[in-house]
Amino acid sequence: MTSPQRIFGPLDHSRTGWASAALAFGKPAADLAVQGPEAMPVTMSNHSHEENWFELLTRPLWGLAAAKDTVPADLWDGLATALARALDPADPWYVGDVANGGQRIVEAAAVGWSLALAPEKLWDPLNPKAKDTTAAWLTNAYNGPVADTNWHYFPIFVGHGLKRLGIEHDRSVTTGHLDRMGEFALGTSVFEDGPGGRVDYYNPFAFHTYALLHFKLCGDDRFVPNAAAFARKFRSWFAADGAAVPYGRSLGYRFAQGAMWSALAAADVEAVPWAEAAGFARRHLDWWWQRPILDPEGRLTVGYAYPNDAVVEQYLTAGSPWWATKLFAGLLAPADHPFWTVEAAVPEPVVEPHKAARAVHVRDRGGHVTRLNGQAWHPWARGGQEAYGKFAYSSLAGFSHSTPGPGLEFAVPDGALMFSEDGRHWRGREDSDEGSIDENGVLKIAWQPWEDVTVTTSLEAAVDGWHARVHVIETERTLHTGEGGWCVPSLGHVAEVDEMKAVVVSQGLRSEIIDGDSGREAALLHPMQGTHLYWPGTVLPVLRGVLEPGKHVLKSLIYIGSEV
Repeated sequence: MTSPQRIFGPLDHSRTGWASAALAFGKPAADLAVQGPEAMPVTMSNHSHEENWFELLTRPLWGLAAAKDTVPADLWDGLATALARALDPADPWYVGDVANGGQRIVEAAAVGWSLALAPEKLWDPLNPKAKDTTAAWLTNAYNGPVADTNWHYFPIFVGHGLKRLGIEHDRSVTTGHLDRMGEFALGTSVFEDGPGGRVDYYNPFAFHTYALLHFKLCGDDRFVPNAAAFARKFRSWFAADGAAVPYGRSLGYRFAQGAMWSALAAADVEAVPWAEAAGFARRHLDWWWQRPILDPEGRLTVGYAYPNDAVVEQYLTAGSPWWATKLFAGLLAPADHPFWTVEAAVPEPVVEPHKAARAVHVRDRGGHVTRLNGQAWHPWARGGQEAYGKFAYSSLAGFSHSTPGPGLEFAVPDGALMFSEDGRHWRGREDSDEGSIDENGVLKIAWQPWEDVTVTTSLEAAVDGWHARVHVIETERTLHTGEGGWCVPSLGHVAEVDEMKAVVVSQGLRSEIIDGDSGREAALLHPMQGTHLYWPGTVLPVLRGVLEPGKHVLKSLIYIGSEV
């Protein structure tokens, strides 16, 4: 595997440079997709092979349409032909009907977006029959059912394409979807992703990005104030080196995390100073530009900071990662826009409570971000406990997924406290309340791993790279405990462990956990390989102990930083 830096060369942050980057990421996917469904790699997914291929064909269009004048004519010709075939019921490449909703409507949004921006590339070359079948399929997608989540935006973007082409459609459908979206609002800046949904990156890279791009296309600004308010909180999710703190599902969409910064530029909405928005967007793309996320043909792989199917959800397939190309929406801002010309601002340390997101984000003096997290697990998504249920997440140290097997090495409790009755089978926080945040930024969560075990956890972080955890536990059964600090790469690590403290240094990172006189023993854990988002092999400092029935208080201090 290799990085964009190695294949494409240095990244240029001018508008021309970003257009080249959009093409660099989009062309390898498009070159494969235009060969038809049989060329699509077989990867794990809960979708059909045709839907997976449709993802590969359409998702790069989020970036290619914004960079349309940089895309070669022959690539546009191939895409236009492949799309027409994909939407023709009489063609062997037909992706299927949308009458029952489903994944095809998701990808229909990319088609609508592209037709709204570049009809001369994808529509004008089609013959009359192809235009009729394409229009009919898109009209069905516009009117089709959607999941009661951020998916309400997908028919809206299909509608933008239909409008640009002059195809009649019922505008009340768009109004109905927008009205429903408004019902998901939690306060002034946050949306829940459907009833009871979590607050995660679907706010910035879905709800708010789509609201801004919708405004760009038609001038409807109903959700722009929400996006602007969220942006002012969103700043604290990003480290000074460009990394976004990984949290929640769909992290396999990679630099889609930063799409909102570009969407602000596309819509010309200065929610934060342009020096900040530009800085976050540029550094974020820089961070990913250095990661080994491409295969030898230059296509995005499935995984996070390296290829790894084990750390993504059941709905990710080989075409899924090109959601990332929404980051290139900023190309809709002209070359003289401040987003391209301003000197990037450097983010400073901050402690940012975000009650609607049930989180506190802390950017330390080293520029790294820790998320203190109150939200509970997401049982629907594969890996939902690890992606949502840990107490702390780090831009510098990422987090791990558990994997089946006996022992704490398989459970991997980084950022978490876990319990076991036998020392072999472990469980952490699943269902719980969503936490409360006091005026000092202390997050408190109540949870029950068993009916006769109650835990109240308090979390507090500082800008020196440390955070504190206090767990008040009342148990009617004997329990083994395992609490983790932060993982670091196993290659070349050096560790120091005494009774109450474990420290490990590796590749310029230092991870440390200290027991607060709770009687636990410090140890070094070697998690199962391939469980971590950032590194294939890791080591983890932990605290272990045994609790007899009764009331206990466990205290710990945890550090991660580049100060070794």
